[in-house]
Amino acid sequence: MAAIFAIAFIGTPFLLSMVLPLAAQTALYEGTTVSGSLAQFGIFGISALIFVKAVRRYHGRGFWSLIGPYQTAWHHMRKVAVAVGLLLILVQVVLPWGQWGEPSLAHNPLVWLMIVPLALAAILIQVITEEIVFRGYLQQQLACLSTSRWLWMGVPSILFGAIHFWNGNSGPEGFVYAIWAGMLGAACADLTARTGTLGAAIGLHLGTNVAATLFVAVDEWPMSGLALFLLPCVNADEVSAEIAAIAGPWMTFSILFSTLSVLTMWLAARVALRR
Repeated sequence: MAAIFAIAFIGTPFLLSMVLPLAAQTALYEGTTVSGSLAQFGIFGISALIFVKAVRRYHGRGFWSLIGPYQTAWHHMRKVAVAVGLLLILVQVVLPWGQWGEPSLAHNPLVWLMIVPLALAAILIQVITEEIVFRGYLQQQLACLSTSRWLWMGVPSILFGAIHFWNGNSGPEGFVYAIWAGMLGAACADLTARTGTLGAAIGLHLGTNVAATLFVAVDEWPMSGLALFLLPCVNADEVSAEIAAIAGPWMTFSILFSTLSVLTMWLAARVALRR
């Protein structure tokens, strides 16, 4: 099943690269335009479709067996997504963005509001795809094999963190991304175990990704195409070089901050669910 998902996940962009013009490929891979960002999130749906069909073929399980009861999952997702999303938007409001320069409007607010529903749908597709693979399938399958929470919560979370290593522009950045994503995966795994559906995990993941992409981003950096505000462009290689010069202290601070952020989001989700 892992091989099937990997083939679908890697093969889809590869096939698109064979038919899309170079400008469209760049927009898709970097996500620096509205269309590129929407496409980058949306193509996860192809991977999800292939994976769900494979689960049905080899395990006799349907889509909702990976999610859980529809009404309960929807209720949990909505409550957690709103709680976590509002928390992260508040954090963005109080963050000292001045050290990056003054943010500027990237889109006309009315146009941006028209884009938001499409963005939410595309991000939801991406989030559901990752959640049905790591929590809906892998966590459930491992839980059938062992009663050890370290196994059925830990293994999917480690793998989820590992695939996010490539989000970094250097080794130290990638390592911090992997740690952060691994902790987020553990929080999603815990919420799944507590509630019996993927709704809360999808809500936590959705709130995180929406807050990270729709409001403030760095101009010309990956996944900046949907942001309402853009900070001045900073050379990513120069930032990586500065980080490498102070890798130890920077990584220590970043991991502590990541731990605090995930813990806060997890607590917000639990308060919203009252669990």
